[in-house]
Amino acid sequence: MKKVWLLLTMLAVAWGVSSCDDSNDFSDVEAPVAARLEGFRFLASNNLMSLISDVECSVVGDSLVDCHIPHIVDGKVLVPSFEVEGGRLMLNGEEVISDVTALDCSRPLNMELVGTDHSSACRLCVKCFTGLPVVYIDTENKAAITSKEEYLKGIMRVVEDIVTRGAGDVFECAVNIRGRGNSTWGFPKKPYKIKFDEKFSLLGEPADKEWVLLANYTDKTSLRGETAFDLGRMSNLDYTPRTHFVELILNGVYSGTYQLCEQLKVAEQRVNVGDDGFLLEIDSKASAADVTFDIAHIGQPINIKEPAVLVGDEAYSYVKRFIEQADAVLFGANFKDEAEGYAKYLDVESFVDWYLINEIGKNNDACFFTSCYMNLSRGGKLKMGPLWDFDIAFGNVNYNGCDDPEGFWIKRVPWFTRMFEDARFVEKIKERFACFYESRESIYAEINANADYLKYSAVENNNKWNTLYNYTWPNNLIWGAYENEVQSMKMWLEKRFQWLNEQFAAM
Repeated sequence: MKKVWLLLTMLAVAWGVSSCDDSNDFSDVEAPVAARLEGFRFLASNNLMSLISDVECSVVGDSLVDCHIPHIVDGKVLVPSFEVEGGRLMLNGEEVISDVTALDCSRPLNMELVGTDHSSACRLCVKCFTGLPVVYIDTENKAAITSKEEYLKGIMRVVEDIVTRGAGDVFECAVNIRGRGNSTWGFPKKPYKIKFDEKFSLLGEPADKEWVLLANYTDKTSLRGETAFDLGRMSNLDYTPRTHFVELILNGVYSGTYQLCEQLKVAEQRVNVGDDGFLLEIDSKASAADVTFDIAHIGQPINIKEPAVLVGDEAYSYVKRFIEQADAVLFGANFKDEAEGYAKYLDVESFVDWYLINEIGKNNDACFFTSCYMNLSRGGKLKMGPLWDFDIAFGNVNYNGCDDPEGFWIKRVPWFTRMFEDARFVEKIKERFACFYESRESIYAEINANADYLKYSAVENNNKWNTLYNYTWPNNLIWGAYENEVQSMKMWLEKRFQWLNEQFAAM
């Protein structure tokens, strides 16, 4: 080290430079000058039709200008006001003039800060209202949606905001809409089903005719269903519904934060069981109009959701006989046999992952009570899934002990109790649980990202429905601020993970 220092000192002397001598500072050589964005805003005086008040934007290291306009702006053509030190702001080769140039901010704009012999990228992102896509639905004559059976005709328009993958895109089409849900239909904030006359893609998802708008009224975080679906996307389940958070404006009235979600149905891009396969639901709330059958060790009716069948016809008889046989073998003396036991009829991997996700969430209704979906391809095995209905999971319930992060719940279901008697099944449970357990950081990071995405929407939704500081059935705890509710869910989930980890390790 001393030799290197001596060499540098000798070179400095040879060049006439010393550490204390600033006389040779090469000031005659002009250094590149970088332009610097000193401030960026949208003034109401320059945007009278678009803004109510001035909007100050955040300049992040000259590379990002992030703006939030707290209300809906139709079109997002805006005139900015800004200061650039040492250069100009350019867009597509043309200079952007402060207080003069109108910018189409419906999509992110990639601009340039141009200085002396130097330029740098600068991205402008302007999000409006809550940053979520906005779904506008207007029924004919503004008729109220009062039925879960009868569709009303209407027009649907979807406008994507800056943070969605199709920022600025607008979809508009005729639509049919009706109510949906069981207990959720009785809440002030209603869930809906929408249906098109032909297949369309919404927010970039595979095209289909049928979609749903989930209200998540009882879940103050609006994240429980999405958290379960995130676990589903980590799992070995064949299909988990794709969702997007949106704002719904129904007949000109703001209706709150919703989840635009794929309707569970038989289709190549959804529940892919072929043209002659089955989508089934263990459904305590099946109506007289549904086609159902009973199984000895499943306490609730099995509802044949698809295809449309009649009692006693070939399709009805096929699926009923298959599950009767599976049930008989599962509770038979030879149920552990690898060739002729329950694994001949049940797709064990799907049962393992469906069980774990519902047990991790301690999902109250998943004890083979309702919203427990199964699917069957002809010639194949019975599979669990897709996942559905987690609004009263992850501690958000005040009965059946499902508020307590300790204690098994889904394991009590006779089918799972029986499978837990098989050491091979237990080993699969332990192996797959370890995957979820070791992914906790990514799970919590996803919850945080979704909560941050919803931070403005949560405020608007609460302004509409006044739920955050008040009891909505069947809340166990009321933590007030939205951030507190999210923290409460994460704390509950971590306790649940730790309890289950101890229990499975001891098996």
